[in-house]
Amino acid sequence: MRTAWRWLGAAVLVGAAVAAACGGSAGGDGPPDGGGGTGSTGHADAGPDAGSDAGHPDAGDSDAGHPDAGNPDAGTDGGVGVIVPPSLGAGWTIYTSDEGLPASNVMGVSADEAGNVYVAGGAAGLFVQRVGQGRFQQFGIADGLHPYGYLDGEMAKFKGVPDGTPADPSPSLTATPVISVSGGTAGTVFVGYQGKPRCEDAWTWQCAVCVQRDANGNCVPGACTQATPASTWGDPAVYKSGDADKVALSGSGISVVHYDIFSGPGVVGGEPGGREKLCSIKRILFEHGTNNVWFGGNHGFALGKADFAGNPTCAGQIACAGVLEHTHPAFNDDSGAFVTDDYYGIAIDPIAQGGLHDVWFGGAARSTRFRYGEAGGNYFEAENRTETYTSKNVNGDPAALAAFHNRIDVWPDAVGEYDSAGNPTFPTKAQWNAGLDVVSGIAADPVDGSVYVASFGRGIRHLDHDGNFIEDLATPLFKNVSAIAIDADGSLWVGYKFVGGISRLHKGAAPEHFSKALGDLANSPVLDIQVTPTTPRKILVAFQNGAVAVYSGN
Repeated sequence: MRTAWRWLGAAVLVGAAVAAACGGSAGGDGPPDGGGGTGSTGHADAGPDAGSDAGHPDAGDSDAGHPDAGNPDAGTDGGVGVIVPPSLGAGWTIYTSDEGLPASNVMGVSADEAGNVYVAGGAAGLFVQRVGQGRFQQFGIADGLHPYGYLDGEMAKFKGVPDGTPADPSPSLTATPVISVSGGTAGTVFVGYQGKPRCEDAWTWQCAVCVQRDANGNCVPGACTQATPASTWGDPAVYKSGDADKVALSGSGISVVHYDIFSGPGVVGGEPGGREKLCSIKRILFEHGTNNVWFGGNHGFALGKADFAGNPTCAGQIACAGVLEHTHPAFNDDSGAFVTDDYYGIAIDPIAQGGLHDVWFGGAARSTRFRYGEAGGNYFEAENRTETYTSKNVNGDPAALAAFHNRIDVWPDAVGEYDSAGNPTFPTKAQWNAGLDVVSGIAADPVDGSVYVASFGRGIRHLDHDGNFIEDLATPLFKNVSAIAIDADGSLWVGYKFVGGISRLHKGAAPEHFSKALGDLANSPVLDIQVTPTTPRKILVAFQNGAVAVYSGN
């Protein structure tokens, strides 16, 4: 039996204004702004991955219409109102610049298994509070942070440098800020960066001579006998910007391993020269108890090996890259644009399958339960279960039907991918643009495997383990939800993109709304909420305006 949630009846309506651009620039104004496959295994990246990428959300350039955060307690729901604490009370600690944090652009916060706390500080870099106490220590590029990849192959020769040379001769955290963090094992954190503008489209490698093409006009694997000159491939300081690091505490300093999230030559059948698509890592999630670290980025998501030791000369080959990339629950519109963007939602499915777990990913346009556990830990098989496409009647193709069901339109568009008879339909840009989900986070319920999907502009929707609709949380919450996490008792912690601060939503009891208790911080975007892996657990909240809140109560 599903436990009922009881909420305040008067829902605040804040619409999501959206804008889309074909061509695939990374980022959008709604979400915060910090300043594959292998031919040898028979895998082919489904869909026109080298084509357009549309779906950029704008959930909030305009503040018009959002409510007064100081008055969330109007109305009732069956006699259950909302609790508005006058002060934060016991169990709360607030850290600011007085403890060494940046004065603005606190983009994320996390803790490792030993209780060290890490803060994504945008252009100011990474901040570390050792064992969760005392001042935060600041780290930047001079200390080893590495928001850029490496030159390899023909590009290195063109530049006149050895393989493994840094791709950006003048790296800057102003251009590639720290925007996400996830604590790992003791003394380790995974750090995500914002790529430079247009990084998703900056890789312009082309095949000059192809001796065999498939029915879609793509050069078949191994059939490209000559590429265009390296000088035409774009600026590596742009297309190799961003991505992620593994940072380990080392004495009073740090050691760094960089994840260059791309596929090299010969890895992806339809893209023989390689591909460079993921560059801005919006969210990271280390899967505790495993060797998996999951990257949610622009365009798609990827899997990294947590024990990766680094390999600047790997050239994007699966055996040495430390990553498998990339997957997306995407679709094509009537113009042929490939609609995928910004995967802020990541949650581990709590239901184990042979000791492994699926992973939920929420994107701007579509979401998916990535069937990693169901596929026995085979990344490419799980990818197929999300991505398999067909131009035929979907009901006549079981694999395509299963993949379609794994591409979840959380807030369904007026026109989807297939009609009721299973025939393909292709929405117009205006149709899908009006229905973007703009997912900001996902929280998985450990009791029943259902999930709560949060949106930058649509509130929170509750889905069952297979992605079927259960309910909208008709809450006193504002619709502009920018962070969500589930606590050990099943309560939800929720943060807002505009005014509003944070709320705690209890099953069967009155929700708590902390705007008054937070004072000026109630006006700050809340960009991240995480539950620590420590015992006892703590709740970590990142306020973009320059603070981290830590709650250690019940």
